[in-house]
Amino acid sequence: MKSLRKTIRDGRSKAGNALGSWLRPKMGAIGARYRLAARIRKANSWATRHPRRTFGYVVGSLLLILVCDIIVAGARMESKDPNLHSIAKVEPIFSGFRTIQANKEAQRRRLLEITGDGQAVKHELDSLMAIPRKTHADSIGIIRRYRQLEKIVESLKQHDNEKD
Repeated sequence: MKSLRKTIRDGRSKAGNALGSWLRPKMGAIGARYRLAARIRKANSWATRHPRRTFGYVVGSLLLILVCDIIVAGARMESKDPNLHSIAKVEPIFSGFRTIQANKEAQRRRLLEITGDGQAVKHELDSLMAIPRKTHADSIGIIRRYRQLEKIVESLKQHDNEKD
């Protein structure tokens, strides 16, 4: 049994050979049509006779390519400057967030006030209930305090239901 690596290597080799055998006649036809082999031999013989010029041409063309690449890259970077007009304004979002936070804080303070009021009303109600002989005014005070306490409890329960 062949290993997986060997199978992959063989498949890659077969594909490369198939591509090469298909491409070789086409490249040979292009080379013959434009007489590339003769031109390459002629350029090599000239380069052998003029090494300094050849070096100058190679270095000059590479420098020209480098400069052109830097110019093109710089032009691309300038065109990619962020368009600040298309970016959403962030300040309204933050001001909305601050408003929400302020409202939450005010609501929390109001709940603490209501809870304190409820405890005070409960304390008054307990002290009125503890009186052994109640007058008519005491009974009316008990009823009023009891209704206040019911409203406070109802308000707190309603807030708890909204929170969930």
